[in-house]
Amino acid sequence: MPLQGAFSSRPSAAVPPGTVAPHAHVGTRPYRSVSSLSRRVGALGVLAVVAVSGAIALGILLLRQSRSVRLRDASQQLTLTSDELARRYDQLSGPRAQEGARPRKYEDSELRALTERALASTRGVEGGFWDASSGQILGYAYPTYQGSGPKTDVPPAERAAIEQLAGEATREDRILAREIDAASDAILLRAHPLTEGGHPVGAVWLMQRLAGVDDPRRTLYQLGLVLLLATGALGAGSAFFFTRRIDSAIASIEHTLRRMEEHLDLAVPAVGILELDRIGEAIGRLGKALSDTQARRAALEGRLREADRLAALGTLVAGVAHEVRNPLASMKLKLQLSQALVAGSPQLGGTFAVLQDEVGRLDRLVQRLLLIGRSRRVEPIPTDVGSLVAERVALWEQRASQERKRVVLSLLEGLGGPVYLERDSVGQILDNLIANGLDAAPSDGGEVAVEVARNGSLVTLAVSDTGPGVAPEVRPHLFEPFFTTRSGGTGLGLFLSAELARRLGGELRHLERPGGGARFEVRLPC
Repeated sequence: MPLQGAFSSRPSAAVPPGTVAPHAHVGTRPYRSVSSLSRRVGALGVLAVVAVSGAIALGILLLRQSRSVRLRDASQQLTLTSDELARRYDQLSGPRAQEGARPRKYEDSELRALTERALASTRGVEGGFWDASSGQILGYAYPTYQGSGPKTDVPPAERAAIEQLAGEATREDRILAREIDAASDAILLRAHPLTEGGHPVGAVWLMQRLAGVDDPRRTLYQLGLVLLLATGALGAGSAFFFTRRIDSAIASIEHTLRRMEEHLDLAVPAVGILELDRIGEAIGRLGKALSDTQARRAALEGRLREADRLAALGTLVAGVAHEVRNPLASMKLKLQLSQALVAGSPQLGGTFAVLQDEVGRLDRLVQRLLLIGRSRRVEPIPTDVGSLVAERVALWEQRASQERKRVVLSLLEGLGGPVYLERDSVGQILDNLIANGLDAAPSDGGEVAVEVARNGSLVTLAVSDTGPGVAPEVRPHLFEPFFTTRSGGTGLGLFLSAELARRLGGELRHLERPGGGARFEVRLPC
């Protein structure tokens, strides 16, 4: 039996079934050649825009094609199924389909069995036959119906449309198709005319309901796509804005770094980006540390130069003192013999007494000068530091009493048992500091305080006086050799004390005394 016709109400789409319309493929390659952070952020922004735009375009295309694709697929399915059902009917009619033969009348059950076999593998399709002579629908079947039982009745809402389409297909002797909109669903009808002996006898009809092809939520989907596009644009704009902020912040940091080449202690200004501000703070701390290191290095170099100078001076002075010592000893001996010879002359006796005092003074000076160049091994021994300091204080009490002054000793808690010290050096340091304190303290009530304390492996000896204190302009020169503010002083007491403390692994320093006066502290390891 010849078959002719196609859907007349809606043409099918040209896209093959099961395919998706082509869309732009975004190819990316690694940004290994991009080194700056701002460019990478900008590239991510561009990629975000391209990716979101591609996703939106694909989503819109899928939404637009979803209805047409479903209608096309369903139409093709109905075409194949109606052809199969018509072919089965032709096989059933057999020789009676010859030209001029009288059409045979079929029972409803016979046609229903034929329809069930044809539609058994076609999900969601129902159908049957329309008899032109009686105008009735026969052989209705819906074998894939999902209800609780078999469906045997023709859908009443679509019955009139089915009979009308089948009648038109029979009269016009061509295949007809129709689409009916039902709320958000679409109903496809197809009628295939049947002939026997060259005479139209009716038609095969099929129906399929497509649920949700006109879903009203499509508007929400479109709104979601618009929001997605806006979000992508916002993200891209934020990326480019952040890129400009990064460029500006880095330029500010670079400007500060160029200035730090001359001034390391400059602070990096805040740029409003937390991570960069943290880096700026770290750079500022590093610059300050470098500045402090340079200052300490300069001070150390100055101290080393001063130490070299003092070492050379000490060697020279010690050599001169050694050469002067022997003639000075001879002079002292001759003065003693001469003083014995003129013992009966008060005038000459007084002169020789003055000469002997001056020679004694020169001898003490020579002894101190010899200490500058002396490099002897320090051998600490167990020492009761409290007893050592008390002995040295006792030696100065007579002089203090004669000058109507006091030497006060304070032994602080924590001294414990013996400590390892070099007794002679520590005693000489204390003698120099106490002597200086007595020289500075005023008569009639002046006081020199000696304090001893121990903190773990450190012993602190402090000597304070109630004198006028040390003038600010004098303090930088306190420990220089031959520097003195007293008439008749040698300028070697503090210098030698500081050198001895250094040789013992400690230090001597000057501190401000509350209430006035001077305070010198010796800190020694024990």
